[in-house]
Amino acid sequence: MEKDWWVSQTLKAVFELDVAEHLVFKGGTSLSKAWNLIERFSEDIDLAIEREFLGFEGSLTKNKKTKLRKASGQYISEVFYLELQEKFKEKGLENVTFSLAETQDSDQDPRIINIFYPNIIEVTEYLKPRVQIEVGCRSLIEPFTMKKISAMVDDEYPEQSFSEKSEEIPSVNPERTFLEKIFLLHEEFQKTAEKIRVDRLSRHLYDLYALSKTEYAESALQNKELYETIVKHRMEFANISGIDYSLHRPATINPIPPENIIELWEKDYAKMREEMVYGENRPTFSEIIETLKKLKDKINSLNWEMI
Repeated sequence: MEKDWWVSQTLKAVFELDVAEHLVFKGGTSLSKAWNLIERFSEDIDLAIEREFLGFEGSLTKNKKTKLRKASGQYISEVFYLELQEKFKEKGLENVTFSLAETQDSDQDPRIINIFYPNIIEVTEYLKPRVQIEVGCRSLIEPFTMKKISAMVDDEYPEQSFSEKSEEIPSVNPERTFLEKIFLLHEEFQKTAEKIRVDRLSRHLYDLYALSKTEYAESALQNKELYETIVKHRMEFANISGIDYSLHRPATINPIPPENIIELWEKDYAKMREEMVYGENRPTFSEIIETLKKLKDKINSLNWEMI
């Protein structure tokens, strides 16, 4: 609960900043904190900032995209980073250390801010005493919904004097997160074996497993427009060298780790399951893969012609 409390405090601080109306909360942590759809402790906080806020609208040329990333990086490092530290002080959140991750390029996106807090609970490999914020300018903003977020300790002890009220923040809809995680894995597994990442990524498999049990998965797979919008956006703003985006059509989607590296993903999941997954439903790796195979078959059977 300790890290969850700090994640909640950080989210509240972020969405009390003046820029809050131009931010949305996205990614896996939004699935647990905003939507209560997964039962794993938060890894990080993903935020998307509106391009319009940074002065960029409509379709962008390659040069304009580079300028967008540079403008975003400059804003995050020179304004957002400092204002967030001041907000922590204002809220009485003390003995924390802020660190802005170094970048190799001035147009790197997203930018990462690490917040190290004084831990009481013993540190584990996965649950480090750190909240990591990723702020990016290339993500879609919509669709999102205003959702209440609160710390687990406040939910558990609502009548206690230390308990804080929940706060509403704009959170990306689960249908979009579901599809984005499918595409993220599909893209990762198109790479050659030596280039496929493993460390701490098995959480995406778990998240898809959990989401596949909800109404949002079915809703996402009935929304051809959303599917195409996300694919087009990834091609335009998150294009990865060597990835064939024509394979993003439903018939060729594959979010399952290849046989030659699946054992590495299983080991990564074993560590994550032990330290991060809570609740009664803590699926085994085999259960996750079996569920994702069924999900893959369902997606592959969609008779959609991509635009």
